[in-house]
Amino acid sequence: MLVIKKSLIFISSILFIVSFFAACTTNTINKNSALYFGKSGKDAVSIKLTNPIFKNQYTFACNVNSYTLLDDNDLYGQLFIEYIYLGFNCQWNGLASSFFETNLRYELKIDTLETVEEFDFGTYNFKTFKIDKDTYLSMIYMFGNNTDRFILDYEGKFYTKLLKSFKPDYQNKIAFQKRFKGKYDDSLVRKNIVNHYFSEEKSSIENDWR
Repeated sequence: MLVIKKSLIFISSILFIVSFFAACTTNTINKNSALYFGKSGKDAVSIKLTNPIFKNQYTFACNVNSYTLLDDNDLYGQLFIEYIYLGFNCQWNGLASSFFETNLRYELKIDTLETVEEFDFGTYNFKTFKIDKDTYLSMIYMFGNNTDRFILDYEGKFYTKLLKSFKPDYQNKIAFQKRFKGKYDDSLVRKNIVNHYFSEEKSSIENDWR
């Protein structure tokens, strides 16, 4: 039994190394890359990246191709994206969107984060926040198939365009209100080792060997 356990540890180590380097090499997001959201086909809404700052994010066992992305976009203005892929044997230890909003408040030293509008369409959640009773920030949260994606849209332009693809009669009543100017550049994946946002589920076989 000890030999089997040592073999499993060795195999896990090899898989970790392979997965780590795969994560660092398979993502080819760069200037002029396009990301597509919303409905499929001709109704999809794209972001053509213009000044992306891309960072791989990795946590042992649970993440391989997770990343964060900042883009000072020519069309939409400042955007932040975090894409999180959890392995099939990992799970969130709470609501991913709540973790993100809490970390947003902490990192940017926000006192109040009030939701002034919210819309749900399948796996898409749209929210606009009023921050410290003064400025506005829009967020899109997407989930499904072991993935979670957050977009912070500081000017609200992409938020409005994507929301209109689901709700054509949507009118952005706060489009000309004062927008939030903070710059979030953090990662739930990077902080998971401390805050335990998600964790690996242990199989019954593995538990029997302990």
